[in-house]
Amino acid sequence: MQYLKHGRINNIFLLLLVTCLCLFRFSITSVHAQQQIQGLSFAYPTQKSLSFPFRFINNLIILPVVINDSDTLQFILDTGVSTSIMTELSIGDSLSLKYTRKIKIKGLGQGEPIDALHSSGNSFYVSGIRGINQDLLILLQNVFNLSSVFGTRIHGLLGYNIFMNFIVEIDYSKKIISFHDPESYEYKVGWWIFHRHRRYETLPLIIHETKPYILAYIIMDGGIRVPVKLLIDTGASHSLWLDTFSDSRIKLPETTIEVFLGKGLNGDIFGKLGRVPEIHLGSFIISNPIVAFPDSMSAGQTIGMDHRNGTLGAEILRRFNVIIDYPNKKITLIKNHNFKDRFKVNRSGIDIEAPVPELPYYVISHVREGSPADKAGLRRGDEIKYINNNNAFNLTINDMYEFFYRKDGKKIKLEIKRNEYNFSVIIYLREFIH
Repeated sequence: MQYLKHGRINNIFLLLLVTCLCLFRFSITSVHAQQQIQGLSFAYPTQKSLSFPFRFINNLIILPVVINDSDTLQFILDTGVSTSIMTELSIGDSLSLKYTRKIKIKGLGQGEPIDALHSSGNSFYVSGIRGINQDLLILLQNVFNLSSVFGTRIHGLLGYNIFMNFIVEIDYSKKIISFHDPESYEYKVGWWIFHRHRRYETLPLIIHETKPYILAYIIMDGGIRVPVKLLIDTGASHSLWLDTFSDSRIKLPETTIEVFLGKGLNGDIFGKLGRVPEIHLGSFIISNPIVAFPDSMSAGQTIGMDHRNGTLGAEILRRFNVIIDYPNKKITLIKNHNFKDRFKVNRSGIDIEAPVPELPYYVISHVREGSPADKAGLRRGDEIKYINNNNAFNLTINDMYEFFYRKDGKKIKLEIKRNEYNFSVIIYLREFIH
C-alpha cells in the first residue's frame, strides 16, 4: 500500500543526506579520488534520448535503480555525489555486491568517521540506462534514516555517473526527466520562450572533481552584493546554505534562530536559519529565500575544501525547469509556475518521522527549543494520533506537515500518545523568520 503522496516534508534544511533527509552532503576522504569513474549510457546504443516520469518527494527526484540482480531500489538523484551511495538496506532487500573492501568516510557533523564498504565492478540499470563496472559505497550504519523521514523506502543516492555522459533535462513542472545524447541534442529554449512566454538563462557550469558549481550573487542586509560560488545540489531539499567563514562579507541576517538543521554523515548538524534579501542567478532575482548557516563545528572539514561559499538546493531549483549539461559545462534555467512561490517554514517547531516506512504511524523526532511545540510540552518520541481531529492513520507524512506550514497564529490540536498515556495539546503556530 502506498501512503506517500508527492509533496513537501519539513525542509528547514535537509542539508546533507538530506536532507533531512536531514542534512547530508559529505566528502569521502579515503576512497579512490583518482580512479576513473565509469558513466552510464543508453541500453540501446542507437538511442538518442529517453524520458520517463520521476517520483518527487520533499523537492527530491527519486529514480528506480537495479544493481546487479537486485530488486528495484529507490535512489535520490544527487549532483553532489561523486560515487553512488547505498544508505540503507532492510530485511527482504536483495543485493549482491562485487569486490568489496572496508573503508572509513567523513562528512558533516561532529562525530567520528564511519565504516562503509567500497564495491567495484557492479552493473546499474535505470529505466533504459545502464552501466557496468560501477563503483558503489555502502554505509554500514543507517545514519540518515531516510526511509523513516520520508515515510517510504529510500535506498541511496545516484550521482555523477548518470550525469557525466548525458544532457539531463529536469521538468519540475511535469515531473519528467529526460536524458539526451550530447552529440545529437538541440537546445529549444527559443521555442519555449515564444510559445510559453517563459524567460530562460544559460549559465556556465564549473565542474570540479565531478561536482557542478555556479557563480551567483547574494544581496545581504544593507544591500551588500556578494559574489558566491555555489554547489548545484539536486539531492538537498533546502533552498540555500551559506558559509559565513568563506567570505567576510557573508553575514548572518539581523533576525535568525538557532536550529537543528538535520543529520550529517558524522552526526547532528546545528546552525542558524534566516532570510537574505535576494539571490541573483544570471538575470533571475529570487527574493527573501530562507538560508541555513551551519556552524563551524557541524560543517567541519567541508568548510573551504572546494572554495565554495555554499550550496544551491532543490527548493530553488524546482522553481525552474533545468537543463544540466556536464559535457558542455553549462546549465539552463527556465522559469516555471513555481517561480513565485513563497519560501515557507514549519511554524510548529517539531519534526516527525515514520518509524515503519509505508505505514501511517508518526512520532516526533525533534522539538526545537522555545518553539510552540516545546512550550506545549511535546517531546521526542511522542506519537501523534490525531491532528485537528484528523486520524493520523488516514494521512501521509506530507499531509501532517501541511498543518505545520499554515499561517502564523493558526491553532493546531494534537492528540498524543506517550508511553501508555493519551492526552491532547493545543499549539499556536508562530512565524519565527521574518
